Amino acid sequence: MRKKGIALLLAGIVAFALAGCADNPEKSVIKEKNMDKMLEQAEGGQDASSYEKVKDEVQKKYETYQTTIKDKKLKVKVDVDAKVEIPEAKKLSVYRVSAKKIQQDFLDQARKALVPKVPLYDGSKTDARTKSVVAKEIGETEGYLADAKKSEDKGSAEEYAQQIKELKEEYKKAPAKVNLTDFPLNNKIQSIQKLYDGNQEDSFYRWLHDLHGNGQVFYGVSDGKDEKYHSLYMQNSKNYGNCLRYHYSKNGYSSNIYHADVGSDIPRLYPCEEGKAPDFSKRTDEVDERGGTKRLVDNEPLTISEQEAEKQANDFLGKLGLQEYQCYEKGRYAQILGEGGSEAKYRMVYRFLCLRKLDGVFVNNQAGFKLTDGFQGNQYVKKMWESEAVALSVNDRGIVDFYYLSPLSINKTVVEKSKIMPFSEIKDTFEQMVVIENAKNASEGEEREQVSIRVTDVNLVYTRISEKDSFDTGLVVPVWNFEGTVVDEAEVGKYGEGYEKKGNILSINAIDGSVINQELGY
Repeated sequence: MRKKGIALLLAGIVAFALAGCADNPEKSVIKEKNMDKMLEQAEGGQDASSYEKVKDEVQKKYETYQTTIKDKKLKVKVDVDAKVEIPEAKKLSVYRVSAKKIQQDFLDQARKALVPKVPLYDGSKTDARTKSVVAKEIGETEGYLADAKKSEDKGSAEEYAQQIKELKEEYKKAPAKVNLTDFPLNNKIQSIQKLYDGNQEDSFYRWLHDLHGNGQVFYGVSDGKDEKYHSLYMQNSKNYGNCLRYHYSKNGYSSNIYHADVGSDIPRLYPCEEGKAPDFSKRTDEVDERGGTKRLVDNEPLTISEQEAEKQANDFLGKLGLQEYQCYEKGRYAQILGEGGSEAKYRMVYRFLCLRKLDGVFVNNQAGFKLTDGFQGNQYVKKMWESEAVALSVNDRGIVDFYYLSPLSINKTVVEKSKIMPFSEIKDTFEQMVVIENAKNASEGEEREQVSIRVTDVNLVYTRISEKDSFDTGLVVPVWNFEGTVVDEAEVGKYGEGYEKKGNILSINAIDGSVINQELGY
């Protein structure tokens, strides 16, 4: 698979919801979303040749798809110059899937492969709230209180005063120092409820319990005394998904290894061609607004070839029984280590993004992320089901990052040979909906801001779509992804000339022609 920019999937889990908030379109444009009806269309009289017919259509008429769309009223311009890619497959199917939990035997396999013979300790203690940590927060809050008093903001002043009072009480009980080796682990997955019940005054376990409730967790780190810092974290969470994450560095622990959102902790990566300096003006997913200088560390070299690194990545997946995941994107990157600040350290790595293959077709969930964030009745609910992926980073040391994100259980083949719509009809839907989905809203009397879209890739892939009344079960279906860049005047005004969002612009269900809503997941 060609190199395409690693953040298209990983960082794009949330950040690449490129569609703007458009005015309501004409009802005739929108395809009804009905799961039962879609499955009936997929059955289609079991026309086993339908996929072959579409493949033949694409190869004869749409090997390259070129067009320009302009809507002066909605101020959207779309330039399409894309190669249309259809996979080499004998069939396309529909599968019922569910979120897969990380089991103890898989954690054991991963731990032995990643940190053999290395004792692990309670990782929560790396961020323990010692007296020095709490004292620093007291000082900062006292500064905020002084500013609030100067501006005569009584409400904020009262809030800061209360925070200081609580922090001073915490300071009295906080330990002066925490030794990791005083907190050995038995390397077993733990119930978050039990951890919370036994450590209710510990802010880390309160935080875990608030986010994940009755979920499960494992968080272990090495003691770092040999200046080799291993972090291994896994979670099973109904609210934020299931994952296993590993990070190794000679320059400290990963500060975000236990981030609640499954995909949000992906290390910051900057594309970097061999022999050239990294371009730190932009991240792979969004503008990096942090200032300061960046220094390449000299104790984590990258001298091996990309081919050698890829072999190591594939061999590692084989050890863990993850051969169904194959390389989708790869590249050479600069990776920021730690939080940075006035001077951030970075290392060079090869990063490999691997996606599941079914029937020889990648399961690419750029459009299948699902989010509930808001009030349901009187209760606030935030839940996520993010994109399945495996991501590995490799340097001369070997595997230095391993992310196993939102794995799927393939439970049932619902339709063995699915019928799909002709690409000519998919193309017509795209040309109508890409304008509507990306037009910027404007208040009465205000002018809309111009949006310019460039489509460079069109791919037929599998995507997980969620069932409407079930959060953690869904269907894997064939989908057309239209990928490229979006530039709008508002973003350019905020971030400067040349700012653009790269990623998935629109996804259309290949069976019924409906547009996939990223946040709804269907």
